[in-house]
Amino acid sequence: MRHAVVLVFAAITALTACGPKVTNERSVADITKHLPATLEAARPRDGEPRTVKVRVWADAGVRALPKWKEEIGDQIDYASQLLTPMLGVRLAIDKIGDWNRAGDPAGALQALAEADKGDQVTWVIGYVTPADTASKAMSELGNAEPLGKYVVVRAWAEKPESEALAGSLPDLKEAERTEVLAAHRRHKQTVILLHMLARTLGAIHESDPAWIEHPLYSPKQNTFADRTRELLQLAVDERIAGGDDKAVAAKLLESIEKNAWGGWIAANQEEVTKRLRMIVDTGKAGKTAAAVPAAAYDQYARIKELAKQGKTSDALAELDNLLVAYPGNAAMHQLKCEILLAASTRPKPAPAPPGKDPKAKPAPPAKPNPPDDASRAACKKASDLAPGDPSPHIAVAQALARVDDLKGARAELASAEAKVANLSGPQAEEAWRKLIEMYQGMGALTWTEAAIGKAKLDKDPVAAQVAQTRARYGIPKGAKFVAPDQEAALVAAIRAALDLVYASKYPEAERALATADKKWPGAPGLAAARCDLDLRMGRVDPARAACERALAADPNDSWALYLSGVIGLKTAAGTPRGIEQLKKAISVDPDLGQAWRTLGKAYVRAKDRGAWEKLSADYQAKFGTPLPP
Repeated sequence: MRHAVVLVFAAITALTACGPKVTNERSVADITKHLPATLEAARPRDGEPRTVKVRVWADAGVRALPKWKEEIGDQIDYASQLLTPMLGVRLAIDKIGDWNRAGDPAGALQALAEADKGDQVTWVIGYVTPADTASKAMSELGNAEPLGKYVVVRAWAEKPESEALAGSLPDLKEAERTEVLAAHRRHKQTVILLHMLARTLGAIHESDPAWIEHPLYSPKQNTFADRTRELLQLAVDERIAGGDDKAVAAKLLESIEKNAWGGWIAANQEEVTKRLRMIVDTGKAGKTAAAVPAAAYDQYARIKELAKQGKTSDALAELDNLLVAYPGNAAMHQLKCEILLAASTRPKPAPAPPGKDPKAKPAPPAKPNPPDDASRAACKKASDLAPGDPSPHIAVAQALARVDDLKGARAELASAEAKVANLSGPQAEEAWRKLIEMYQGMGALTWTEAAIGKAKLDKDPVAAQVAQTRARYGIPKGAKFVAPDQEAALVAAIRAALDLVYASKYPEAERALATADKKWPGAPGLAAARCDLDLRMGRVDPARAACERALAADPNDSWALYLSGVIGLKTAAGTPRGIEQLKKAISVDPDLGQAWRTLGKAYVRAKDRGAWEKLSADYQAKFGTPLPP
């Protein structure tokens, strides 16, 4: 840990031993007082440290410096010497690579994120060309974002930094000066790295100049404040455990707000907590944490609230002003996309005709409108600025689904699916669940199942719901009689026909089934509905034939199985077959309560007390009510 000090002591000892004696010979203490502080952790942690990997990229300006790779490795090692006893983590370099970038260092953080997805590492660190002047402002020496995994560090500016130090150093011999400057370089570059790493863990600027998270660099900095250390420990533990940004941000906010501390700089505390709230809020909305600048977040949140209140014009006017300052911000363009979509698709009720009879029935609710060109253009702009983000496609798909344009919605969701691969961990799972929810809402059984398979969500409850719908309405997997975008319409047609049957509107039910048969010939669910109609009209043989057609096309059509069981129970000879059909109906559609209750009556007729008691116990456990006798 005192590596730099040891080097200086060794050099000074060697020089003074060999040189001539002089009356004003400096002591070792005279030299060491010009060295930077040694990094150290109070109250070291017990236990074995956990290794976290970092990947390093150096641009051309850094690679032109002598011994650049060795010095970066040494600085990361020195940072690790503080983090190991302080937080219980050891930094391990996964790779040091050439970074092909140039231009303004202000854009380096974004360029780093675009160049490296950050797979298999905790941090990605980019070293950029040194500045032309010496600086103490941390904002000029590096960059990082709260809960980000990317860190940028500006390399040591040899000439301006040496000149800035020259005035504070005594008249040193060349070897001594070299060692002292090396110690300052190592300390400053390591402190910058630690400051930026801490920022990614939610650290807040500290007021004491001797603390590493102070906004200005000082050679006296040697550790973090204990209160900051608590935040860093919380965040790094959550990150190592695989917690997503939303969960980490929520815990950090709770810690910051429950335990106020006067050692943080208030303005930066407000900025950091604002960014953490943004991460929590965007997580609740089912999005990845978009890069809304902290300075704009309050205005961004106000615009969202105006849109929520239906004040579209006010929201758009304020948003357009914000986009003047941030024309390339994808999150803001995404918000514009969503506001315009909501406004353009909002139903516009027709005005009531003059002299309308007050007793007349109210007009049916107006239908939503398709998204207009302006909203589609805004969403395309958002997608162009963030080509890897599925959010614009999901927003457009929702608007299209509301106007029953399922093919159009499917095209947008297919584009979104292709981009979910750009996300990882909880964000990817959340995006998949959003897509699955949309497909299910559209009634698209095949697309829902396909999305569940791609998401690799084991035992997802939606899969069970889809399976039940398939069984209840006779739409087996791989059915050729209905296209995926027509599955919802077929289910609706079967339900409508059955509603007419149960309302004893038999002629209307006949016509509805005839119309549906022309559109989806051979659909088992329609045959089962016809079986139900015939059975209620007392036409047992036609009913039996219709159910047999349904089961020939789909042996797991639970409604046809149930009705076949009912038909079987009409005669003593048919009771055994009726019982088997009812048992199978329950096995493929466990929530079909009618089948349970009819089977109970069948067991009573068959005088099978043991079977009835077993069924009764299972029924009580499933439905929470006794099985009728």
